[in-house]
Amino acid sequence: MQENWQKIYINYSPKLLGICRRYIQDIYTAEDIVHDSFITAIQKNDQLNDEKALFAWLKKIVVNNALQHIRKHSKDTFISTEPSEIPDTSSEMDHPILEDKNIFIYDFTNEELLSSIDSLPPHHKSVFNLYFIENHSHAEISGLLGITVNTSKSHLLRAKKSIQNYLLNNCVNQHTPKNKIAQVLVIFGLGGLLWAQTFQSKFADFKIASSRKLQIPSDIKTGSVMISSSNRSLQNKTVIGFTFLLIIITSLFLVNRKTNVPFKNPTVSANGSGNTSKEIDEIPVQNENPGLADEGSVKPSVQNTFDDIESEPTEHSSQKQHRNDEKIRIISKSIKNVINRDSLDETPQKVIVVKKVISRDTIFIEK
Repeated sequence: MQENWQKIYINYSPKLLGICRRYIQDIYTAEDIVHDSFITAIQKNDQLNDEKALFAWLKKIVVNNALQHIRKHSKDTFISTEPSEIPDTSSEMDHPILEDKNIFIYDFTNEELLSSIDSLPPHHKSVFNLYFIENHSHAEISGLLGITVNTSKSHLLRAKKSIQNYLLNNCVNQHTPKNKIAQVLVIFGLGGLLWAQTFQSKFADFKIASSRKLQIPSDIKTGSVMISSSNRSLQNKTVIGFTFLLIIITSLFLVNRKTNVPFKNPTVSANGSGNTSKEIDEIPVQNENPGLADEGSVKPSVQNTFDDIESEPTEHSSQKQHRNDEKIRIISKSIKNVINRDSLDETPQKVIVVKKVISRDTIFIEK
């Protein structure tokens, strides 16, 4: 789909400005950072592959630009940490604030919480925002700010103490409402969860209307940005699924082709000495291994042939004997061919051929 950058700016800039405001106290500087972040996004719009990731992508650019501004203009240092600042993870970091005095049993407004964040020095403010609101780990904060993990923990500890003191001294009074759910969590020793829960819930939809319009430089292409409506992960899953389906179909086709090869039973033509021609019956194959002829399937056709011999009309004994010998020879040859062909991988079986000859002599008596 195509989206106009002016429309994107109108839709997303209020929430992005609210995010930037947590890092930068001066609203005009925050507006400049958001505006410059959109210019950066326009220049690098080819890096965006999913429409749903547009806001997250813009948010990442805004936060990075805000951190760069703080590092550049802040007189405080991010890197150096005095030995006294390194927290004892077994005591101070686990219980930085006594549960019975947890400040978040009270219900504060967005403005009061934002003022408490503004009271922090820039390096403490950055770590506090990244840890509790952006939900980054200390290892990730270490990479973003170029500080050690212990330095990140130290900044967070000092930020929490400063915010607690600020809220107790400036926002809590006898009329401040209390949060019943927070009181229950504190009773059960879960007050530490209230820090992230309170700030994330209050600033989830925090918006500030921007008074500045998007001004795109003339050397940058204006108008629209192409956003891929298809997700790469979805495309990968589709390709993988289609590949598996093709493999399954091919396998089934090959298996079906192998199991459906027909077995052609041999037919032998027998020509006697006269004009009579007869085909030997097809030998049925009912065996687990195709092509292997069993003994039971051969006997019926041999017997049928012998019955044919018996049923022939009476004729001269020498001609009849020659015809019978010829048919028996053909039957023996057929059986031999079947056995030779189908016994390549099987143990040869003994086949007994019975030669049955019926002689009918005619006696002439002269009177």
